[in-house]
Amino acid sequence: MDLYTYIANNNPYQAKSILHKFGYSFNNIKTDNDLGLCLKQLVAREGENAFNDILQNHPDKGVIIESFLNENKDDYQKKSSCSCAEKNFMNFNGQNDNKNSNISKETNVFILAAALILAAAIIVKN
Repeated sequence: MDLYTYIANNNPYQAKSILHKFGYSFNNIKTDNDLGLCLKQLVAREGENAFNDILQNHPDKGVIIESFLNENKDDYQKKSSCSCAEKNFMNFNGQNDNKNSNISKETNVFILAAALILAAAIIVKN
């Protein structure tokens, strides 16, 4: 059973309302399988907007979202347990607490100096 047939079987009223929203007729639909086929054809013709509307009416949407959020939360906890001191990251205040902080400061000074030289050259030329 594909996604469209599954949604049509479990949520036929919403499936018909999606078809209606896009201006399609569903008078000749006799089974939920036919309705699923119509949803598939709708996505083939209308594209991403129709697909998003169909997914918004997935009968297991809450379970899928909850599972996805928990999975991302677990991934975040695994990643946040690593030591970020090994990498060259700056904190919220723009400060870098690791050994390479001098390189970042030198780079910032170099960029500022280049910008000042460029500004001076533009002023002198005019």
